[in-house]
Amino acid sequence: MKITVLASAIALLSMGPAMACTTILVGDKASDDGSFIIARNEDYSATNAKHMVIHPAVDNQQGEFKSHSNDFTWPLPKSAMRYTAIHDFDTQDKSMGEAGFNSAGVGISATETIYNSKPALTADPYVEKTGITEDSIQTVILPVVKTAREGAEMLGKIIEQKGAGEGFGVAFVDSKEIWYLETGSGHQWLAVRLPTDKYFVSANQGRLRQYDPADTTNYMASPTLISFAEKHGLYHPKDGAFDFHKAYS
Repeated sequence: MKITVLASAIALLSMGPAMACTTILVGDKASDDGSFIIARNEDYSATNAKHMVIHPAVDNQQGEFKSHSNDFTWPLPKSAMRYTAIHDFDTQDKSMGEAGFNSAGVGISATETIYNSKPALTADPYVEKTGITEDSIQTVILPVVKTAREGAEMLGKIIEQKGAGEGFGVAFVDSKEIWYLETGSGHQWLAVRLPTDKYFVSANQGRLRQYDPADTTNYMASPTLISFAEKHGLYHPKDGAFDFHKAYS
């Protein structure tokens, strides 16, 4: 099965300092050649240079990763797989990896900025100083995960433990499936498995809506996603089925 991360060919459009992105996900039965595709363009200044870097496999690591953009830290894995990354030029090739693949065949596109609602963030603000941000996601996750599902699950657990420092949507792909995760607030998140015969487009806003806690094949989420929304008036069961976008975006 073919898999593609087109974010590695980021379109650097000369549109001034606007920070805008569009993500496109395509299931293998929805693509012309049977590929799974995750892609993202970055509409930013043409002077924002990128470095494509191949990070070698590493054994017996010690210490911790430190974010370039805030005080987020995460323990370095003892063994890290070989992986590729597309870094912003000013991070010394150590963070803001954005997109790439690892030696297990897992791909990621990690910097689709989204904006959660004011009521959701009043109840559970972003952890801006020490939470995980787009700067760190690819660098922390890609060296260790073996499947797309593992990638989404690991990011979700980090959000629960350390908090999200900002709103983001992140795509994961392997030879079998695509997963897409969105933040709901500082510690809430939802990830959905893309149906193989569908495509998905998002431009700087949360798009996920449906969530079935009983369907663990196609959904993963923070354990208090619905109960938190009820407690803080973001969702009322009398209004019908839970809608993630309505509650958190």
